[in-house]
Amino acid sequence: MAAERRDLIAALAHSIKAIDDDYKEEMRELRALFEEARKEAAKDEPDGVKLKALLADAGEMVKTFARLDPMWQGVQRVARLFGLD
Repeated sequence: MAAERRDLIAALAHSIKAIDDDYKEEMRELRALFEEARKEAAKDEPDGVKLKALLADAGEMVKTFARLDPMWQGVQRVARLFGLD
C-alpha cells in the first residue's frame, strides 16, 4: 500500500474519531462518507473515481458545516436555556 494511501486512511480514521468524540447526530452523514472513503482507500485496488467523488462530497459537506457551525452552536445554547439538551 502506498504511503499516501496509508496517510489518507489514517487521516480519515482520525476524522471519524474526532466526529465521534465531539459530535453526535448532526455529523452522522459526514462520518458515513469518511467511513466509506476509508474503506475504499484500504482496498488492495481502490476505485480512484469513487474515492475522489467521496472525498469531494465530504469536502463540500465540511465547508457547509463550517459555515453553519456558529449558528448551530447558538441554537444549542438557546435549547440548553430551555432545558432541551
